[in-house]
Amino acid sequence: MLGGLYPCSNLFCAPPDVVEAIYFVVLFCANVCNCLTAFASIYLILRRALRELPPRDPTACSGPVSVIVPCYLPNEQHIIVATVEHIVNRLEWPGRMTLYVVYNSPHALPEAEAALRALEGRAYAGGRSVRVIEAAENLNVCLGGVGDAHVALYDADHRPEPGSLVAMMHHLCLRKCHVVQGSTYIRRTEGLLARAVDAEFFVTHFVYFPAMEALAGTGYFGGSNALWQASVLREYGFHRSMHCEDARIILDGHRIRFCPTARSGELAPAGAAALMSQRLRWFIGWEQCTAKYWLPLFRSPLPPLRKLGFIYMFHFRWALLVSAFLGAVVNPILMSPFAYPLWTWSTPVRYCTYITLLFYSFVAAYSVCSCVWHERYRPFSWVGVALFYALGWLYIGWHALHRCAARTPPPPAPLSSRRVLGGGQHPDARVVRGNVGEWKARKPLLPNGGAVAVPISAGR
Repeated sequence: MLGGLYPCSNLFCAPPDVVEAIYFVVLFCANVCNCLTAFASIYLILRRALRELPPRDPTACSGPVSVIVPCYLPNEQHIIVATVEHIVNRLEWPGRMTLYVVYNSPHALPEAEAALRALEGRAYAGGRSVRVIEAAENLNVCLGGVGDAHVALYDADHRPEPGSLVAMMHHLCLRKCHVVQGSTYIRRTEGLLARAVDAEFFVTHFVYFPAMEALAGTGYFGGSNALWQASVLREYGFHRSMHCEDARIILDGHRIRFCPTARSGELAPAGAAALMSQRLRWFIGWEQCTAKYWLPLFRSPLPPLRKLGFIYMFHFRWALLVSAFLGAVVNPILMSPFAYPLWTWSTPVRYCTYITLLFYSFVAAYSVCSCVWHERYRPFSWVGVALFYALGWLYIGWHALHRCAARTPPPPAPLSSRRVLGGGQHPDARVVRGNVGEWKARKPLLPNGGAVAVPISAGR
């Protein structure tokens, strides 16, 4: 202290005790947000342990089902026939199944289109048949001709596991919901990028999405590997002006549930640029829905808890991102031996950090144990999930930078839907100004391209 004054040691020239008290409040609020997943996971574990679920009945709620697989030519011309054969021959279903292949192409492809047309009307064992429809715009063309009570949706590169459709139907009947969203994994894990995305998919589908459903009271439609009540899907259809499915159905009180055990394998993005393009589309889709429905939500007839669930999934996303960045990136740097070591901070700050680390370790251990249980024969997945948490700070940093600093979209991925983006603008600016481009009639896929999309029911 010089002349009765404290030397200015911080940006605000405030006494160190005041700065530390303010930082404790900020850190405490951020860590409460960061621990929500742990709280929800503990709740789910206790609920499973205390509540006995009825055994799965393969014949319950069965009946006829329609399966829709969109296909964009020429990108998917070499994989669509194998996908059709996989679904009609390996996907278990006790009743009749009609598979609709909905395709389009920017130009004539005689050989590929002839191969698809050859599937038209083909009958398989167990009352299964294939219909081929050329729909130049989107899936709404196909929905009008679907007469079954339930519709399953898969991407052209998906290979659903044999029991996944029965699992989704059982979940739909058990939970009394309108849509069941399954999980995805990378079925070919050659290369570091594919293994990293596969680990991320497992953590999000088996840990974070169930926790999100517990906290928000709903899941959301991810664009593929989902089972719908056909009447609901036909009523709302697919929105052609949105990057991801919008939240129209939320305000009407319909429900979506996650069923992680209903799994489907997909192909990894073709490279880092394709991955960035994919995530940019997902991000823009979420921002579109947030900007469009943040005010109508408060005028909707939804119960208060359902509105809070919507707020948590949409309005609160940036608060969760900032909290995660503070807890995983900023705080470790500040408390490193090269800055202000942890032992030099006050007791409240240290205990706040210790408790948060304990909950993070719990979620990591829970995720690894879940991976070992569900991926018994894929030990590399165990390692991938463990590394995902060990390098969580890197993932969160990348995620935050991608959301905040992406100015122009990277080159499009070959196996995903296309969108013409307004160049040179931040994604937020494009959403606010409505300059996010128009859907081109290139791929009649769900407008989100099978992305982790937006809640389309009660409250990605």
